[in-house]
Amino acid sequence: FRRRFREAIRKEFRSMLERKVWRNIKRRDIPQGRRCVKCKWVFEIKRDGRFKARLVACGYSQIPGIDFHNSYAPTISDVSLRALLTILLLKKYKAKIVDVETAFLLGNLDEDIYMEAPEAPDEHELGDDECVKLEKSMYGLVQSARQYYIKISKALRKLGFKGGYADPCLMMKKNEKGICYIAIWVDDSLLVGDEELIDDVIKGLEDQGFKLKKEDNLNDYLSCQIKLDTEKGIGWIHQPNLIKKLELHFGEIVGDLRTKYKTPGTPGKVIVREGITKVSVKEQSVYRTGVGMLLFLIKHSRPDIANPVRELTKILDGASYSAYKEMKRVIKFVLDTKLLGLKLEPRLNENGNWWIVAYSDSDYAKDPSTRKSVTGFIVYFCGVPVSWMSKSQKSVTLSSSEAEYVALSETAKEIRFLYQLLKENEIEVELPIVVKVDNIGAIFMAENISVSPKTKHVDIRYRFVNDMVGEKFLEVIFVGTIDNDADLFTKNVKGDLYEKHSSKIVFSYDLSEEI
Repeated sequence: FRRRFREAIRKEFRSMLERKVWRNIKRRDIPQGRRCVKCKWVFEIKRDGRFKARLVACGYSQIPGIDFHNSYAPTISDVSLRALLTILLLKKYKAKIVDVETAFLLGNLDEDIYMEAPEAPDEHELGDDECVKLEKSMYGLVQSARQYYIKISKALRKLGFKGGYADPCLMMKKNEKGICYIAIWVDDSLLVGDEELIDDVIKGLEDQGFKLKKEDNLNDYLSCQIKLDTEKGIGWIHQPNLIKKLELHFGEIVGDLRTKYKTPGTPGKVIVREGITKVSVKEQSVYRTGVGMLLFLIKHSRPDIANPVRELTKILDGASYSAYKEMKRVIKFVLDTKLLGLKLEPRLNENGNWWIVAYSDSDYAKDPSTRKSVTGFIVYFCGVPVSWMSKSQKSVTLSSSEAEYVALSETAKEIRFLYQLLKENEIEVELPIVVKVDNIGAIFMAENISVSPKTKHVDIRYRFVNDMVGEKFLEVIFVGTIDNDADLFTKNVKGDLYEKHSSKIVFSYDLSEEI
């Protein structure tokens, strides 16, 4: 291992010298009052067996306002990514993953940053009185991701891409060769569109000095496995590596649970904070780890477990034995259903148009300790679930209609974002967009501006729903509770309801045999 890692250090060091990431200076040349940022080598064996060495600056030793000013760097929204995959399947586009090698070494710095001389291979050793002044960003600096985003976005605009206001990390280019979308997630980008234009874009980036690794297979993008069959128009998103980690960390812990559960959470279960006996420090650490991994699973491929995991997050700072047992149940369910992935099966509507439909729901005064209600919604784009939420409302509502109206406003905000995203990328969605709600009072509040003792206290920020309905952007219609898919995101439902709602959202990974 030592020999392999030494070779990795030499390769990385040569790369940094070629890119002129720094220039050597004497310590006496550092301006008075400035100090050097520390650095260290970090080693990793990649999943494909490669030995990787990375020189990383210790960003924690940077001084705000001196060594950096701004640090925020946007990344592609998971909603935008799922919308892009839906477009890919319906348009039968091609897709390629492009990984920019040593991406953070490409950004230009706006500040003067001095760094301790790194430990170098024998042929490049620096003197004891030497340090370096950084000319480029590098891994570990607080502003590195931001500087790289500025670099790649400028390069893409130079190639003719335009970015939207809804999601600046989803950019589009269109010319006589076709159309190309690019989704930017730090140094990993997903190119979707007509193959000839995709190849032109890759060549254009390489001509601007970007060293790229291309991959046609989407088996490992953002820690997800994405399987697509453009001919049949179906696909799914799965997270096998995360499932393996769950098995590794929790296989023994949930081994005492012999029951094969039909639902991820105990039906009707509500976790409360008052009067609980807390678990041990070790079990608390296990609890937080398990909930964190489940949250990442929900984010990309398993929205069906959103509500039981939301319940678990309520007492992350001090779990009870009941909550710990419930966490084990959720993990056991995930491991028993590890072949399930997010269902991607888009279709145009009967008029041949792009369409959006959403389901909104709330569970009134769900939490007995705070009396706050739960907002739940799911938004489908051409039949593909692209956005969902299971979240406690910020304030106490005074009626079930008010709670449903607050949930409806959260749904409307998400719909507006998705609509703007698609419009900026030249996808015209049929209007009005239908939102299905199972509360007559909430529908009345959405369609009518009224002042009454029951509604006059409702925060004005929720009233924008009336404007959307008035301008025929939204149409709010009634749906029975049993047919409301958002019900899955507000409470732990029974087995038959779970099966009914989840079948539209996730499906078995065994279908890979047909693709």
